[in-house]
Amino acid sequence: MSRGVRITGTNRIPQLIQSIRELSEYGIEVGVFGSDDSYYAMIAAVHEFGITIRKTKGSIVIPERSFLRSTFDEKNDEWFKFVKKQIPKLLKGQMDAKTICERLGAKMVGDIQIQLTQLSDPPNAPSTIAQKGSSNPLIDKGGLRTRITYKVVRL
Repeated sequence: MSRGVRITGTNRIPQLIQSIRELSEYGIEVGVFGSDDSYYAMIAAVHEFGITIRKTKGSIVIPERSFLRSTFDEKNDEWFKFVKKQIPKLLKGQMDAKTICERLGAKMVGDIQIQLTQLSDPPNAPSTIAQKGSSNPLIDKGGLRTRITYKVVRL
């Protein structure tokens, strides 16, 4: 007499494949979006890449103070590990792909805001410090910092 193996339960493999596939259908955009506030999008771009403003008498140089690209370079591995830790929840059906992306977007925004707040080099010119009353190069009243946001988009 032979004993057979009996498998009970539901085949979740198609659902697992779909969950993994769904994760690749989303992207995350992080920054200051012109559609939300074009003034602060311009300010972000000026500081991210720097600019020289030529005037009839001399020029004004605003040096590059990357807070977006530098944070991405610094935190990319950490962000990858963050997503990797979420995968078991996705596979167990405890979280969907969009939620993972939303959480990662929020984490990215927080990390960029910290970078922006802590950045001190290159320093402001003495005239800029006198004008705004602060030596933090990227913080005046906090408008740029509060406008950093994310969007989860379908690819």
